Order: sequence, then C-alpha cells, then structure tokens
Amino acid sequence: MTYPPHPGEPNPSEYPPPQPPQYGQPQPPQYGQQPPQPPQYGQPPYGQEQPQYGQQPQFGAPPPPGFGPGPGGFPPAPFPPKRKSRVLPIVLISLGIVAVLCIGGFTALYLVGKNAVDDAAAVTITEPSTLGGRPKLESQEFAAITADMEKSLAEYPGAQSSFGAIYGAPEEEDMVAALATKAVIASPQKELDASFETFGKDAPVSGLTQADTGTLGGVAKCGTSSVSGIDVAVCGWADEGSVGMVMWFFKKAPDVQAEFPKVRAEIESKKTS
Repeated sequence: MTYPPHPGEPNPSEYPPPQPPQYGQPQPPQYGQQPPQPPQYGQPPYGQEQPQYGQQPQFGAPPPPGFGPGPGGFPPAPFPPKRKSRVLPIVLISLGIVAVLCIGGFTALYLVGKNAVDDAAAVTITEPSTLGGRPKLESQEFAAITADMEKSLAEYPGAQSSFGAIYGAPEEEDMVAALATKAVIASPQKELDASFETFGKDAPVSGLTQADTGTLGGVAKCGTSSVSGIDVAVCGWADEGSVGMVMWFFKKAPDVQAEFPKVRAEIESKKTS
C-alpha cells in the first residue's frame, strides 16, 4: 500500500529511476566531494606520480645532450669556446711570399743561350683547379692575396705566364700555397738558391735537402720554415723554362717530400721532342 508524499517532497513516480553510468563518461562528484581540479602549470597531469626528490619531471621527449641540468642537479657546463682560427694571420703573412720569385733574372738574361730558350719554349705553366686533391680557395680574402701574388710574378723578368693560388681546407689545417712562372732561366741552380735566400729573410728555412724532380728535371729542394709559430714545409724548383714554389702550412719537409713532384707535375708540363 502506497501513501501520497508529504507536502514538499518529490513524487517518485514523476521521475525516472537513475541510470547506471556509461563507461568512459565522467561522473559527477558525490555529495560532499570536491570536483577534480585541472593540473597547475609545471605539475604532472592528474593520475601521474610526482617526481621524487632529486629527480627531474619528464615532459615529453628528453632534452638533447648539452641542455638541462648537469650531474647532481647543477647547471650544465657551458659549451667549450670554438678554437680561434690561426689561418687568417698565416694568410696575411703570406703576402710577403709574393716577392720570392721576383729575383735573380735581372742580371742573368743576357747569358741565356739558344738551347735555354728552346727548352723554355717546351714548358707550360698551368693554374690547376685542384692541387693534390685540394680545392682552390676563392673567397674574397684569398682572392685579394692571390691577385697580389700574380701581379708580382708578372713582373718577373721574361715572365710569359704565371700564377699564384691557395688550396685546401684551412679549418682542417690543410692549406697549400703555390706560385710559379714561365721564364727563360739561365742558371736554374742559382735561381733556386736565390729564391730560398729571399724567402728566408722573413722566415728562415732549415734542413734544406735536394728533392725529387720527377720526370720534369731541373733542380729542386725542400726545407722547413715557420710562420707565426706554425710549421711550413717549403719546396721549390727551377729549370730552363720555369721557377716555382709550393708551401704546405702545418707541415714539415719530410711530410711532403713524396707529394712535391706530384703537385709540381700538376702545375708544370713539358713537350717532348
């Protein structure tokens, strides 16, 4: 037997019975409970554990090496400063090299005989695009230097063709400077000795020894110098039709003895009769 509800009380027949909660749907808080609050900035989402003392909270992917706190929670050590390049002062000092070949021939030209002239005619001097596999450096600062080198070499007595160029990768401490000119040379040995004497006034060359001339003949020798405290291997040659020099920065003469005749052959060629 049912009784009517007291005044002010809801009639159960007017309201449908409560439905069971659907899976995955949020449920309203029960009477007396606080609704869940969204996580504050810097706090892990609801349901995740708080990091233990001394641990760093994880947010997404781990930071790349070099970022984030270092061992023990201390700030990371700064990146080591990049080593200052030693190439620029070397290149600037190389400006003095352009005078190396501009000596000797002024007083010797009248001694040149017909055979020497014929031998010189068979010589060709070429500026290679690479030297020993090294690319030619053509940036503005190097272009200005090589222009001065070529201008100076063009004034060599009897010069018919000449060039000066710098090759390699300075940042890898692999840099080679080369310069040569075609001219009739009366005394190749005297010309070669004079070249090293002039070079040695600003950068003395030690350990001079005879070098392999390959199939091109003439005379050649190599030694070790120093520019701004950096070793420079210097090899030069002279024959009846050319005179030239190659300088390997960051090297000593024994390091380049085997390479010298190969790079000379990339610069000089001779016609055979």
